[in-house]
Amino acid sequence: MIDDNAADTRQLFTELIESKELAIKDVPEAIAITKISPSAVQWQNFINILLLWFGSLSLAFGVIFFVAANWQEVGRMGKFAIVEGALLSAMILHLKFRHKEVIRQVILLVAILLVGALMALFGQTYQTGADPWQLFFNWALLTTPWVLISRFSVIWLIWLGLLNLSISLYYQTFGGYLNIAWVAFAFNTAALVIWQVSVSKFSWLNKTWAINFLGFTTCALALNLFVRGLFNDEPAGLIIWGIWTGVTFYVYRYRILNLFMLAGWAVSMLVAANTLLIKILPNFFEAASFMLLTIVTIGLGTYLSVWLKSLVKLGRT
Repeated sequence: MIDDNAADTRQLFTELIESKELAIKDVPEAIAITKISPSAVQWQNFINILLLWFGSLSLAFGVIFFVAANWQEVGRMGKFAIVEGALLSAMILHLKFRHKEVIRQVILLVAILLVGALMALFGQTYQTGADPWQLFFNWALLTTPWVLISRFSVIWLIWLGLLNLSISLYYQTFGGYLNIAWVAFAFNTAALVIWQVSVSKFSWLNKTWAINFLGFTTCALALNLFVRGLFNDEPAGLIIWGIWTGVTFYVYRYRILNLFMLAGWAVSMLVAANTLLIKILPNFFEAASFMLLTIVTIGLGTYLSVWLKSLVKLGRT
């Protein structure tokens, strides 16, 4: 397997070369010893897995597009037979390859996509009159058992995406006591907290990119609450954003060092500072206002960049 810390190792090589502790002529030997470059066998395995994913997803979307493109030519039972046949085939293949992790995960993802296609086909064929949010909610509900057994971060994120979409569509249809911005922030923050806490119990959830994706989502939603609170005179949004920034900084700086989350935190602070200046600066003095915004952006951005770079070195020590 390729070293998971290969990027850090490369950066360390760069620092050693810059400090002249590692001679350039010794770099090839050092790379060979640390095995940070993939071998021919590793490249072959990577390409095999990549083609497996592309081929499987192409088959799944091919079934969906075939039914959609031949809607008039294929009869009602024919459409159901095609989608259900593909879904049944996926389940049979899952049983056959249940002990092969990657193949099993690919098949489960294909099956989840086909369930959504089958539900959309049923609603379109029989004109059930159901609201759009019900399609995505029921899609997530019906595939929950497969999500639970998948042990795969991509499938979990797709499942969370379906729930987010169903919540958004529900609020567009019926509205609610709370604004959708608050509900989306609460839901995704809860998902991030549960995911982060569960990492210690379920190693397959320990995917930095998945945590970063959820963190980026909550960062954007928290910043949205700040902007809404600032321009719509909603102090609760400002308070929640302040709590979010404080907790995020503490957790990902002192408890779990995560530079991506801290970078998101830094960008959030930079955007918030500029938004606050736009709110309080006078409109009639535009030239000076733009100059001040530029100075703050460059100055604060430079400081935060240097600070993040210092944390990179701290993380290696």
